[in-house]
Amino acid sequence: MSPRLLKSVLAAGGLGLAGPALAREPAALQESTAAPPGQHGPRAAKPASTSSAHAGAQPPPAPSSQGGEPAARTPPAATAPARGGAAGAEPPQAPAAVRYRVSTDEAPRHVIAGGKGRATLLLNPSTGATAASVTLLELQPGGEVPEHTHDASAEILYIQDGAADMVVSGQSLRVGQGDAVYIPAGARHSARVVTPGATFKAVQVYAGPGPEQRFTQGPRESTLHGR
Repeated sequence: MSPRLLKSVLAAGGLGLAGPALAREPAALQESTAAPPGQHGPRAAKPASTSSAHAGAQPPPAPSSQGGEPAARTPPAATAPARGGAAGAEPPQAPAAVRYRVSTDEAPRHVIAGGKGRATLLLNPSTGATAASVTLLELQPGGEVPEHTHDASAEILYIQDGAADMVVSGQSLRVGQGDAVYIPAGARHSARVVTPGATFKAVQVYAGPGPEQRFTQGPRESTLHGR
């Protein structure tokens, strides 16, 4: 083979070997131009790095429609409606002032038992006593209290003077001075004075109050108690 022909064959083989190398050259060139770690370069300007810098940040509060102030800065109590309902509603009535002392001379006294008894209303909701009531009862000889019940109130009696026959839940009792009587709520009971010539007197307690209001149906006496 002549030297010129050999040179042509070698040149052709060299081109075949150089083709793959040239095909890989752009990738090698891209890696060679990448910025080393810690330096600014094409890879340091990726959008993902910008978003990761704010990953833990909270968005600012949305402005309100008035003055541009954040809505979260307005205290909830400032926008809450005031107690008492809508404008123009009737305000709730104030409870009666509590009276810690009520004398028998100033307490209302009503005629009961068909004119044979008196009831002096001492403590009840009208005097601020909302848990119980206290009444002084007086029954003349022959006076009676018909059988009845108090569904929501228990009754307690302390006998100051005289005697009476009582029936509580079907049980007959003779009660007199110094006795205490307990009548559960809902228990049927009645009383009849048996002491001749003497007035039956008792302190009556209702817990809770309410049944004593039936005494107000009788006429109120103008004279003070005990006079």
